[in-house]
Parts: sequence; C-alpha cells; structure tokens
Amino acid sequence: MKYPVQAAMKVYDCSIFSKYAAEVATCCHQWLYCSEENEENKKGGILTSNETLKKLRRYGLSGILSYGLLNTAYYLATFLVVWFYIAPAPAKMGYLAAVERFLKVMAMVWAGSQVTKLIRAGGALALAPFVDRGLSWFTAKFKFQSQDKAFMAIVGCCFGLAIIVFLVITLLWA
Repeated sequence: MKYPVQAAMKVYDCSIFSKYAAEVATCCHQWLYCSEENEENKKGGILTSNETLKKLRRYGLSGILSYGLLNTAYYLATFLVVWFYIAPAPAKMGYLAAVERFLKVMAMVWAGSQVTKLIRAGGALALAPFVDRGLSWFTAKFKFQSQDKAFMAIVGCCFGLAIIVFLVITLLWA
C-alpha cells in the first residue's frame, strides 16, 4: 500500500492497523497542524484547530460541553458503524477476544477522529450558544444548584453511555 492511512483503513485486518497506527497519527497531526498549506490558510483567514478551540473556550462550560457532546456522538456513531457494518464481528468470539476487538476498533475510530477534529471543533463552536441555553434550561428544570453541577451530571451521562455500550457490545459478542 502506498500510504499508511490506506493500511489503517483496512479494517478487516486489525494487525495491519496496529502496525501503522503511529504513522497514521503522525500523518494526521502533520496534515492538520504542520503543513505549509495550513500556514497559508492561517494568513488567509481560515481558522486553525487551536484558534477554534480558543474561541470555544470563551463559552466556558457550554463550549466544553458542546465539544464533549459532539465527541460523544462522533465516537458512538462511528464505533457502531464500524463494528456492525464496515467490519462485522463474528458472534460468540469469547469475552477477552471481544474486548480486544473493541479496543482495536476504538483505536481505529480514534485515528479517524484526528482527521475530523477541526470539523468537530467548528461544529461545537456553532452549537455552543444553543448548548448554553440548553445547559441553563437543564440546570433550572432539574433544580441543580449551579451550572457546574448540571455540567457534571451531563458529563457523567456521557461516560455512563460509553460504559454501557462497552459492556453491551462485549457481553453480546462474548
């Protein structure tokens, strides 16, 4: 294969993915942050990842929550698509094999997330005002003492969802 990214996208053979994972991460990092084209775009007005994240931080908890919710949605959707459609897992593989496969697929999804980071940060920036209103509503509706506590409850739900997906997927395929 000509490029390591092509090898990483070959989902059916996870050993190829792990062999090239470091190279893929390096390529993605260089593509997003270090290319000459990116420097030219910076001068021309297109936002970079760091600039987008700085603008997102201005929204405080709502900006962080917006990015976190988009990440949760991205990882959940992408993982499920890969697990069920791109590289369907055989049934009754045993619990340890299912956990190992889960981790390999999640590593591949993470590598893909590095390519979409700027898009997700931009989406989070666009959604931050709506998330701010939603966080205020959530705080009032469920009578939290502060937005910090409401924020932590939502973050806990996101982590809880991740744990539930892990347990359900690995136990069903065990």
